[in-house]
Amino acid sequence: MKTKEPLHTIKNKDLTKKKLVWAVGEIIKIEGFASLKSASKVARFAGVDRKLIGRYFGGLNQLIEAYVVENDYWLLFTDKINDLLKSNNYPGSKELITSILQNQYTFFLSDKDMQRLILWELTTDSPLMKSIHNARESMGQKLLETTDEHFKGSKVNFRAIGALLVGGIYYTVLHTIYNGGKFSDLDVTSNEGQEQILNAIEQIVGWAYNEAEKPE
Repeated sequence: MKTKEPLHTIKNKDLTKKKLVWAVGEIIKIEGFASLKSASKVARFAGVDRKLIGRYFGGLNQLIEAYVVENDYWLLFTDKINDLLKSNNYPGSKELITSILQNQYTFFLSDKDMQRLILWELTTDSPLMKSIHNARESMGQKLLETTDEHFKGSKVNFRAIGALLVGGIYYTVLHTIYNGGKFSDLDVTSNEGQEQILNAIEQIVGWAYNEAEKPE
């Protein structure tokens, strides 16, 4: 008969895992992603035995992946979005896509960890980040499938529009944060500028849907 782990052991395990994920984030903030090459370094930063990285996560890459999952917008809400899609309990694909893209912009604008993740993904040839990217793509595919019926037979390629919107969100935020100033004469650091971006996302999605409804 398999015995259960004592409660204090479970609590210690959970605390240790949190410490290790936290250590990954702190090292990234201080030294950047390129410094995440040593399990011993992460363990020392967390103040735990390096063997626990293998025991609790399977290895350093899996630990980094756990950190990414906790901070990546798309992966963070994967379960919630999947449940929503399965339930069909949303007003419509246009409203759903608009809301998700607007929330992505707001989240990305305010979350430094997510900004670092995207920069790392764009500047590093990392199998781990390619795997994370593929997971995002899988999630995005499920969302885009909700739009297929509306755009079927039309000249509107909504996947291309979605790609430009997501890419534009990333670039606009990163450019403004790291280079300062305005972007297309918009002060994205101001509430007014941010509201204009959110409105533009809604307008672009709306235009695409309206265009698809026009007779050939």
